[in-house]
Amino acid sequence: MSFHVKIEPFGGDAVELEPESTKKVTFRTDIPLDSNARTKDVGVTVIISGKILSNAADPGTAADKTISLAQWAQEGDYKQSAYRKLTIEVDANGMVTRKYELSDVFVVDYFENFDNQQGAGEYTLVLNQRKNKLKDVKVTGGFDMG
Repeated sequence: MSFHVKIEPFGGDAVELEPESTKKVTFRTDIPLDSNARTKDVGVTVIISGKILSNAADPGTAADKTISLAQWAQEGDYKQSAYRKLTIEVDANGMVTRKYELSDVFVVDYFENFDNQQGAGEYTLVLNQRKNKLKDVKVTGGFDMG
């Protein structure tokens, strides 16, 4: 199984994470835990985690695009650049099991961990879809990647 993750800023260059760096994707629909009935207060959260790849062949250069995730997470102002389009394809043997398309995600949390035992870093990116754009979230799947 592999993941194809594409993050597109409005008016900028897209970032496509390397499939070998993305290890886990969680798609979650959130409603308040204290709800006794279905509510309109629904949210969508996506958690992407994986490895930070190093470039032993060319020290000092990035081997993956995860640095751009850290930079995006640091944008603190309310600007349009804080929101991005996210597309994730979950590929299982040439078949797209799921395709998630979110029109306006923003970073809720981002962290990196480094361990001298493993020799590689790990990242976790937590994203939310903008609440007034929930109708734009698309979940499809079950089709050939061709």
